[in-house]
Amino acid sequence: MGRRAEFAVSRRALMILGLLAAMPLQAGAAPKSKSSDAKPAEKAQSAPSAVSQASARFGFDLLVAQGKAAAGEPNLVVSPASLAAAFSLLDLGASPKLHAALLKTLRLEGKAGDFAKLRQALSPLIAGSKDESPLAGIGAVYFDREAAPKPAALAKLKQAGATVEVTDIASPATRDAINALVKERTRGLIPSLIDNPLHKGGLVLLNALHFKDEWRMAFDPAQTGEADFHRADGGAAKVAMMHSGSASRLARQDGRFVGVSLPYRTKGYALILITTTDKPAGLADFSEVSGWLTGEGFAEMTGSVALPRLTIKAGGDLRASLDGLGLDPAAGAPDALRQFSAKPQKIDEIIQKVAIAIDEKGTEAAAATAITSRSLADKPELSFVADKPFLFALRDETSGQTLMAGYVGDASKAK
Repeated sequence: MGRRAEFAVSRRALMILGLLAAMPLQAGAAPKSKSSDAKPAEKAQSAPSAVSQASARFGFDLLVAQGKAAAGEPNLVVSPASLAAAFSLLDLGASPKLHAALLKTLRLEGKAGDFAKLRQALSPLIAGSKDESPLAGIGAVYFDREAAPKPAALAKLKQAGATVEVTDIASPATRDAINALVKERTRGLIPSLIDNPLHKGGLVLLNALHFKDEWRMAFDPAQTGEADFHRADGGAAKVAMMHSGSASRLARQDGRFVGVSLPYRTKGYALILITTTDKPAGLADFSEVSGWLTGEGFAEMTGSVALPRLTIKAGGDLRASLDGLGLDPAAGAPDALRQFSAKPQKIDEIIQKVAIAIDEKGTEAAAATAITSRSLADKPELSFVADKPFLFALRDETSGQTLMAGYVGDASKAK
């Protein structure tokens, strides 16, 4: 019999979700069929692989970077797997320096640094799943005709399972088609991904994934009730708290931290949760246990779980955060994507949107990532719209004198 414990995930902030989207516990393992086994606990897993450790470390480091960029935002969520799938395709066109930067950013250095194996492991997120797995995805690359993509690059992308199109990137119809594909593959959780106009002569590399599964042991809705959630700033807020009965689970407790693994009905998928047993913790405080996100050191224990019902949405350009993790300066070099196109390209934006909902029945989550590039062969088009405050100067270019200088803060009062 395992030890008995109460996994009070509900009572302390900040908890860390097992980094979207509840990937298989064994890195690269094929999804298994639905289980009818009523036992909630799995056997304690073996030591996590180097790829699994890297994915957890990358996810936590990215959360920390995003936390700094979005100061004051209490809830953060990212998809390391969606980024990894996108980067694995991007690597097929990368310069040697960008190849090294991608591995560094993903924390896949040393023996784990093999993009060919990563593409194979992430095939369900690139080529799609052929079974009834709760996890499915798509990888797609759109090249502008003026980018003149290399035939060898197109062949490699298709061989990896990606959808490839050569089209008019700057056309609004292309952006609409990309957003429609994202909406379809995320089952409406992410209605659109790209809001800004795309650049002529560039490319868009896309990944989208969707996960939906029920708990191996569901929470009883009748047990859900209002409870306090204690924030790291010392405050508290009322939330809808779900409660499970006592059962055998994979868990870990060490010092002030406690973690639990909630398995889904489909074997090989689980949600890892980590919180504190004493005062609430800020994100940085979880650094010493970020390795737990792989399920490392978890063993069978008996106890109950209390968890808030959650719906979290997040999104934006991750480029600055990823640059800080190692992507810069290689991503901005004019030859960064030289294996894709002979015309100079630099990575422009890395947009990601994520949505996750957790309730008594289970979890539904989706993520979409778009990497856009800008051609350096053509000069950027000017777009100056003075529909907001602006400065002006009337100059005598012969004498160099400024005849008039002004600031317009409200054009409606300058009639």
